Amino acid sequence: MKMKRLMAVLMACILCMAVKMPASAAGRVAAVYLSLVSDDDYYDLTPGTSADGMIPSETDDDYYIFSYDVSYLNSGVIAYTLDIQASSGCSFDENTMVSVYGAYDVSVSLRTLTHLRVTARMYPLQVLAETRPVIDVGAKNATWAPVDGAKSYSVIICYMDNRGYTHRVTKSVKGTSVDLSNYVGRYEEVDVAVRPEKGTGTRSRYVAVPNYVSAYGTLYDEDYYMDSYEFNLPTATYGSVSGGTYVQNPYNSGVVSGNPLPSGPLGSQTGGTANSTSGGGPLGVGSSPAVSAGSWMGSGDLWYYVRNGSPVTGWLSLTSDEWYYMDPATGYMKAGWFSDGTSVYLLNPNHDGTYGKMLTGYQTVSGLTYYFNELHDGTYGAMYRSRYTPQGRWADENGIVH
Repeated sequence: MKMKRLMAVLMACILCMAVKMPASAAGRVAAVYLSLVSDDDYYDLTPGTSADGMIPSETDDDYYIFSYDVSYLNSGVIAYTLDIQASSGCSFDENTMVSVYGAYDVSVSLRTLTHLRVTARMYPLQVLAETRPVIDVGAKNATWAPVDGAKSYSVIICYMDNRGYTHRVTKSVKGTSVDLSNYVGRYEEVDVAVRPEKGTGTRSRYVAVPNYVSAYGTLYDEDYYMDSYEFNLPTATYGSVSGGTYVQNPYNSGVVSGNPLPSGPLGSQTGGTANSTSGGGPLGVGSSPAVSAGSWMGSGDLWYYVRNGSPVTGWLSLTSDEWYYMDPATGYMKAGWFSDGTSVYLLNPNHDGTYGKMLTGYQTVSGLTYYFNELHDGTYGAMYRSRYTPQGRWADENGIVH
């Protein structure tokens, strides 16, 4: 299995090199192509089995999948939430298109210069189970066990006439039996082969049918026998390419769906101004907008701060008492415990309107009390360790105040 997956990755790399075209001069990524399914996901499927938990992949070195989560919904839908990171020197904008092979629906909930948060939905890959008919000569019929997920059954009736010629009659049957009164007793060597058929609609695109199985075993006939399972997987697209040079989609084109790209400036659909606290975001510019003019953008746990068209990285001070730390690699604001290698800080992990803000003074975490410097002496916000607090309480080597 590992060797097959390695070969699939190597083939994808070769394909990428073959189809990749130069990016635009400004480093703008015009289109992002992702896949939720690879050829490797088909290998272990047999009749009556399904596959989920596929590993998503990308096709270009201008961006990569930074992380992803998978949710299994009650309706059988698999929802992928993927965080896409732009590579060094590359950037996304409000016109960057996202195309996901294997997804029937895709949306973009977060869009920054360096990150996209993509939600894509699909169904598990499934091969319908085989079913073997039983011929009842006395009742002059054939019956078979129902197959879960089958909408109908394709039935082949084989018989030999009195001149020795073989004939085949194909029927579509809704139930689990077929009448053989026109064949049993009239012809020699009557056989019946049955194959479950899938329905129509979105779900059916993730379903493959097995081979026909006859009353005497699998029907090996070049006109009916398949040596592989076929899926008609869709490709969902969010937005459309607008300007720039991009890579032709190397994945199956399939169905295109999704919602139109939101209009407006970069990030406006998910973020707001620096004064906004909607969605439990950071507090804002406080009392010094002239000094810290800029905009918060993002949602949920992912926020960044843009000033003069670029995300701020490192320490961000909006007022003398309001500090945040922005990851130098991603631009995203940190929250929770944070160490700069010298001191330990606590960045508010709660969505209470001051999410991410550096906390000072006494703070209780998991029932333990800590003290963080309230003085602007060059170590503002740093946790006290192995020393007394200004109130005379001892903070041990782990920072726990007694």
